[in-house]
Amino acid sequence: MGRMVRYGLGALFASAVALAAWVYGVWAGAFLEMRPTGEYCTGGPLGFPATSWTWLPLSHECHYADGAVQELVPAPVNLVVDGCLLVVLACAVAALRVRAASAGSRPSPAPGVSPGR
Repeated sequence: MGRMVRYGLGALFASAVALAAWVYGVWAGAFLEMRPTGEYCTGGPLGFPATSWTWLPLSHECHYADGAVQELVPAPVNLVVDGCLLVVLACAVAALRVRAASAGSRPSPAPGVSPGR
């Protein structure tokens, strides 16, 4: 199996793991809760705004009246997503280096000769 194929499969696998971790974070972080906020933010009286969220990095926070903040998304979720995205980036860089190296190692056509196919 060629190196380009291995890098592509590595990037595909890392992307799938990152997506699975992100979806788990959305589920575990109470993004899809249809209940009132006070039922899953149970640390005391809620402040205003009661919650804040971001998609990347994945974060869903409860804000309480005393200024305390509780993160609902488990910490390992963002570590896994970030690590997998770094693996995808490393695979892309490695694949580009292999491609550049193979393009540089091709023999040049002789003067006056068409490279053809």
